[in-house]
Amino acid sequence: LGIYTMWVIKNEKKSYLKNAREIHFHLFKFFIPSWWGEVPTDSSNVLCFKRLDTRYEWVAHFHWMTKAEDLEIIELFKKQIADRQILFDEESSIIYNPTDFKEGALIKSGRFEIVRLEGTATANREERLYYDAFLIRELSTGHYLFAESKSSVLNGLIEGPYFEETLLSLQLL
Repeated sequence: LGIYTMWVIKNEKKSYLKNAREIHFHLFKFFIPSWWGEVPTDSSNVLCFKRLDTRYEWVAHFHWMTKAEDLEIIELFKKQIADRQILFDEESSIIYNPTDFKEGALIKSGRFEIVRLEGTATANREERLYYDAFLIRELSTGHYLFAESKSSVLNGLIEGPYFEETLLSLQLL
């Protein structure tokens, strides 16, 4: 089982985009890895994905928020992180500002702004994890997508690049 799991993970990188599933969610078109299993949620404004073919801990949530808040994007992002009781390790976290995404198609459209933070963290003052989050806000309405990937520290290195690629390659419908 362990050897099979390692073989599957090794070959995922070669087949991700070729076998990606197209998912439409509000304004966006996502290219989701074929091995991510969609988990039902109680809301049409939340998507949830897990690895269903392996046993390691990893989950991604995509939250569509229609409540426009009168905050700068970085303050809004900090609020979302604080609401989830996530405390990042300063020495091992990377903060991406809106200017870091100026080459992306969403930013070039002039309709959105993006901020991102990833790294090791502690949730609820006890659980160690690898956490990656994006906030993508539509400028005209203030509506935004908050996408988060949570895993054990080790597993974040496995699934994290696919979560990142899913968000960086998303397109408008």
